[in-house]
Amino acid sequence: MNSIIKQNSNSIRLQVDDTIAIQDKHFLSDFYQFDNAANWYLVNENEVYRLTDRKHNLYMSIDFRSGNYRHRNQNTGKEPLLRAIKINKKLPKTLIDTTPGALKDSFLLANKGVEITAIERHPLLYIMVKKALTQIDIPIYYHFGDSLHELSHLDADIIYLDPMFPPQKKSAKVKKDMQILHDIVGLDNDADQLLIAALKKNSRTVVKRAPYAKPLASQPPTFFYSADKRGAIRYDIYLPS
Repeated sequence: MNSIIKQNSNSIRLQVDDTIAIQDKHFLSDFYQFDNAANWYLVNENEVYRLTDRKHNLYMSIDFRSGNYRHRNQNTGKEPLLRAIKINKKLPKTLIDTTPGALKDSFLLANKGVEITAIERHPLLYIMVKKALTQIDIPIYYHFGDSLHELSHLDADIIYLDPMFPPQKKSAKVKKDMQILHDIVGLDNDADQLLIAALKKNSRTVVKRAPYAKPLASQPPTFFYSADKRGAIRYDIYLPS
């Protein structure tokens, strides 16, 4: 496993409640310092792991059975992601999600019949999503690893990148759950390298970007797709050479 991940994780102290599964505690102990007085607190509530940031009174949980996941899956008529990943007006059969985060995009695509391989490298986020996946029956191959190194032996019709958007001056404060993600995961400083690795594969590569952000690695896309008239999201699309 990437030593940088372990080094960054070890700087975070975490209180892990007794309700957390033993095997998940053991996994997390390799990456985080356990401390009952820590700011970050992980607990099992209704078979979903909930992470609390006590200092800022913020919390995040991942539950595919309700909330935004369920609503988005039921209202996909104008979903820009579906349009951005289509090949010849058809959804791809397979997709590698190299930066799955809270798995929102992969969850949507899997429900549309796309075979998903999702690779998560952040231990705490991985454990939270893995727990949420046990509550549903959906074909997502979800595993712990670093996409930068895993891509070399994986293949799919689409390689999908959704790195953290770069900060923008005078921007509005991000949503509470995204604020926790930012604090725990941090910026994807190797996103440029990840794109270069993706482009070496014989697959179409799709990158989700903020409208103000430059293309990753200064690599101009073959074409791009704007999510809506406001240009809230841009998808940079790279065709195989």
